Formats: sequence, C-alpha cells, structure tokens
Amino acid sequence: MNNCLLCRDEIVHELTPQEIFACKKIKQDFLCSRCGAEFHQIKAPHCPTCFRQQDKSKQCPDCKYWQALGYHNFKHQAIFSYNLAMHDYFKRYKRYGDYVLRLVFQPYLQQVLRQWQPPFIYVPTQKNHWQQRQFDPVKGIFGDLVNLTPALIKLPTSTPQAQKNRQQRLQTPQFFDFNQNYAAILQATQVTILDDIYTTGRTIFHARDCLRQQGYQGQISSLSLAR
Repeated sequence: MNNCLLCRDEIVHELTPQEIFACKKIKQDFLCSRCGAEFHQIKAPHCPTCFRQQDKSKQCPDCKYWQALGYHNFKHQAIFSYNLAMHDYFKRYKRYGDYVLRLVFQPYLQQVLRQWQPPFIYVPTQKNHWQQRQFDPVKGIFGDLVNLTPALIKLPTSTPQAQKNRQQRLQTPQFFDFNQNYAAILQATQVTILDDIYTTGRTIFHARDCLRQQGYQGQISSLSLAR
C-alpha cells in the first residue's frame, strides 16, 4: 500500500487477474480514486490534430490558425484536459516546486508512450526558472519513462507563457535555440516533442521551426500531458 501524492490518503490497490495469475509486477498507483476522478482524460470527440476536447471531431480554431500560416501534416496528442484539477496540480508542481508530483501521471504516460517512437525531444525550462525550482518540469514528468534528448535550449523571455493571454502567446517571437551537441538527431526519420501543457500551440510550433531551421526534414509529432 502507498499514499495518494495529492491528498495523502492511503491507496488500496485492487489486484487484476494478470497480476494474480501471471505473476506480473503489481502496478504502483500514485492517485487515489477520488483524486483521479477530478482529472478528465481526453476521449472522442476531440480535435483530430491537437486533441482539444470538444463536441465534434473537427479541427479546432487553433489548428485552423496554424494551417493558415502554412503548418500542415502536424500531429499532436494530449492525455488530459486542462481543468481546475490540472491547474491546481501544476500550481503545486511548478510554482511551489513539489518535485515528487512528477510521478502522479506516470501510469497514464507509460501506457501512451508505448505508442510513440524515439528520439524524444523535450521542451526545456529557461535557465532562471531552473535555478528557482532546481528541476525541469517537463524533464521531471517524462524523464523516468523514456530517454530524453536535450536538443532544444530555451532562451530568456521577459514574461513566461503562462502569464500571457492568447494573443500575447501567439505573438511571442522564437524562444528556442538548437543544441549543436545533438546535431546527429537531425538525421532521424522522425522525432517526438514532449511538453507538459499545450495551450495555443505556440511553444510546439516554435520547437518545430527550430528543428526545421537546422535542416531537419523528417516527421515531427508531439505529445503533452494536458491540453
């Protein structure tokens, strides 16, 4: 038995037949059923290109915006909708630096990541934010599950994306540079960009642009915990 990382209540794990009869390793839970029910996993219908939860399976306004700018054949998947519970989670994890909370969604991520292929490039935090927290939020969420390639360098910005409105986010100039120590990744046939939250898509498309400007010609897909 272990305790829920959010409310600290004891978690009683119900054994599955596979765990009982096939001697499979017991899955570790980090959320109790009550806390888990507060988070909304994205299911159909949703936007087919960015997984935004909506009433119909048609392209959302954000994706139409990016297509109008010439971005075609992009694919993004998100696992959870960004609701109040997710807002509170990221407030504790990122603003207050509760690093153990990186484990909360690992069972969900593990299952989804099996469908994705390396190399995995993660969206990094900028240097001054790392100094404040002493950890990188996206690296923390995904780093125990897959091998991450630090091919992107986050350049300093005057205002964090989280503090901007939609229009300000979309107008933010490029804030990534490429880490030339990982130039070999530019020869891969496909790469996956990992981020914690997809809001307007600005961060993901800056990351895509950074790779393209370095001459990368393969397929670029992306995955985030929340949308």
